[in-house]
Amino acid sequence: MEDKKRNMGIPDRERLMKELTSQVKDDLKNYFQERDYGVIAVTKEDALRAFVVKTTTLCEIARLRHKTSPIATAILGRALTGAILLTSLLKHGTEQRILLRIEGDGPVGLVVAEANAKGEVRGFVQNPDVPTFVREVNGKKKFDIAKAVGKGTLTVVKDFGFGTPYESTVPLVSGEIAEDIACYLLKSEQIPSAVSLGVLVGETGKVEAAGGFFAQPLPGATDTAIAKLEENVKKMPSVSSLIKEGKRPEEIVEMLFEGFTPNLLALKELSFRCKCSKEVAEGGIIVLPESEIEELIKEGGVTIKCNFCNEEYFFSKEELERILEERKKKSN
Repeated sequence: MEDKKRNMGIPDRERLMKELTSQVKDDLKNYFQERDYGVIAVTKEDALRAFVVKTTTLCEIARLRHKTSPIATAILGRALTGAILLTSLLKHGTEQRILLRIEGDGPVGLVVAEANAKGEVRGFVQNPDVPTFVREVNGKKKFDIAKAVGKGTLTVVKDFGFGTPYESTVPLVSGEIAEDIACYLLKSEQIPSAVSLGVLVGETGKVEAAGGFFAQPLPGATDTAIAKLEENVKKMPSVSSLIKEGKRPEEIVEMLFEGFTPNLLALKELSFRCKCSKEVAEGGIIVLPESEIEELIKEGGVTIKCNFCNEEYFFSKEELERILEERKKKSN
């Protein structure tokens, strides 16, 4: 009876599932073609994990918002991408946040990036118009990120949404950001990791490709597996060049896990998004001393700028007078 059904043109379940799986993969590929996203994967054979992200669009949005110079674009892009990678320490899909703060003595000044477990990230550099420094590597000119960042510290703040946020600070080991994050993961989280970050900036200053990855052994990983992973990482091209070529995060996972069978655990869409608003800016004004608000009223208004996204909010004289009245009511 089963054979007759097949002969009548009724597809068998196994073939149908294969066709559906193939279609889903194609749909996902088309949907994420121009979008930023990341994939978290482990190996089936051994205890290895990787998180690979494509961040081209969100880095370009950050460049446009902050009007960064080419080297500042690369630095901010690396910080944003690095913060996203560190969200792997949080509970997936929640409002838990990671704040990455780089305080170096280089000309770019303070660098801050904040990301949540949903894949939303924002950030800024203190001096967005810092001049571009270059150095020669194997006959090619590259941004001298370390010179622009300088010597200093990397601080990571984990906010789980309850209790006091956990804060850890480590010295900058290179100023290249990727190595500094790897140092943090080893010293503060006791997780040995290979970290790679890349932002390819074109001649016009536009971000042409950006992304990053980390790969790490989990408890129980064998020495053989770790050695193979290290070998794979060493022969990896730069992550920005792979993304520029059109490689997707899941394809980069396959390169990292060459010799293993990758198992994709999660896919996360990524975006540059700030939580600022005029209401939030107003909250910053209402806590000022009454004398300061009165001074702003005399000046005819004030513009509040968000450091994270460069958005500006103007408060007129009339709006400030209303805020002052509310301030006085709360004081009584």
